[in-house]
Amino acid sequence: MSDFNKGTFLQQLSDVQFSSDVQSSWNALDSGVMDYARLIHQKRVDNCQPGSAFNDWWQSCCELLAPRQMAIKGVDFAGKEGGEYIELINNGPLILDLAGWRINAGSDGQDMTFPENTLCYPGKSLRIYTNKAGELSFNSRQAVWNNRGDAAFLFDASGELVSSWRYGVKAHDAIEFANICFDGQEKYTEADEYAELANLSSGWLDLSGWQLSAGKDQNFTFPEGAVLKPNGKIRVYTNHLDQASGGFSFNSPRAVWNNKGDTGKLFDYKGNIVCEYSYGAAK
Repeated sequence: MSDFNKGTFLQQLSDVQFSSDVQSSWNALDSGVMDYARLIHQKRVDNCQPGSAFNDWWQSCCELLAPRQMAIKGVDFAGKEGGEYIELINNGPLILDLAGWRINAGSDGQDMTFPENTLCYPGKSLRIYTNKAGELSFNSRQAVWNNRGDAAFLFDASGELVSSWRYGVKAHDAIEFANICFDGQEKYTEADEYAELANLSSGWLDLSGWQLSAGKDQNFTFPEGAVLKPNGKIRVYTNHLDQASGGFSFNSPRAVWNNKGDTGKLFDYKGNIVCEYSYGAAK
């Protein structure tokens, strides 16, 4: 029980939170919450404070897990809707008071700390503008979000990192090709062949406007709002929709990956090369 390390558990939560391994996630959460509940219980008993085992367990749940309800939903760095902003969302089920929470816009000094009684209800979003009267704001006279790319970090009142978001050049080092399955099983069209991209970080990656190229006139552009979850993978199929892996497709009636060898390239929304993957004769 005394071996439980709260900081270590919180650092591991990103892996657990977005893992597709249900049983492993439940085991990790159950173990962490119960170990911390025992510490809370023992401290309460040692200090002769009233309470119950249920409240100890509930306090453990809330302290460890409730902040993870809050996530960065997106960054409008172009100011399309009346000024640039970052948007947060409460994925529920509890009302959260964000007093003392902090957003960092990727550089020292680019911080916004939430005032007292900043409540965010389940399923609701908050927008924090760069400088907009009457709204939550950085109160900055200069842009805080770089149009070439930037990183956003959300910290809770205790200073723990809750959510992060990267786009443009700041996302380049966090993504790579995991694989290109170039020999599909479907005859003639090979519609089930795909390129797979992997997020190497514990933060969200914004892929809006990014382009995957399989060669001349064989390009797929990620739609607005396309994201890659922390430590996750997505696939872009030749002509197949699989929602479980992102739901992306070239919608090509013929194969796009040459079985003898080819090179896939990924570009960001500015057209900058991010990474590439070669196989077969193209190596």
